[in-house]
Amino acid sequence: MKNIEVNGKKYKVSIADTDELREQGLQNVSALPKKEGMLFIFDEPCKACFWMKDTLIPLDIIYIDEYGEVQNVFKGDPESEKMFEAQDIKYVLELNIDSGVKVGDDVDLSEVEPEDETVQEDEEEEEDTEKLHVVGPDGNTQMELDGGERIFSRPNTKTLVKLSKKAYKSKTDKDYKALGRKVFKYIDTQNTNEEQYVEIKKS
Repeated sequence: MKNIEVNGKKYKVSIADTDELREQGLQNVSALPKKEGMLFIFDEPCKACFWMKDTLIPLDIIYIDEYGEVQNVFKGDPESEKMFEAQDIKYVLELNIDSGVKVGDDVDLSEVEPEDETVQEDEEEEEDTEKLHVVGPDGNTQMELDGGERIFSRPNTKTLVKLSKKAYKSKTDKDYKALGRKVFKYIDTQNTNEEQYVEIKKS
């Protein structure tokens, strides 16, 4: 089981990353714990086609692109042979129906996917510059900034790097706009999040 997160909600998921596991899916499963599901992983973005034949429980079938953004959410009825299709899908997440996941949600897949080597902390330090210290729960400095920078989470940074590479390669307005929308979405999330503090342990 792996951990994923969708807009602050955490789930434990079984991984289906082979043809055999993807074909089996959640067929013949009679119950699914509330905070559990199954994540189908494809090698490359593709046309995803899912149905509910031999599946005994109602499910949300959630289609996710390679950048971790929810593209479609379908309601699957038990034993239904209705086909749900979508293009350019890298992941499909199955959760109990009415999960609350919606189109546009971001999915944190950092525990599922290997670390992108292009996303590394910049360890260079400049002298004679006032530093901003990012303090962890133990009171120790986790990161030093020169001040004024935006801090994106590692999963969000990975997404922005992928979108930047895609836009740089394609040179299309569509991909540049997708990058811009994502940047502003993350900034808005930062601006509207409640402030969080940690108590520094006294020695």
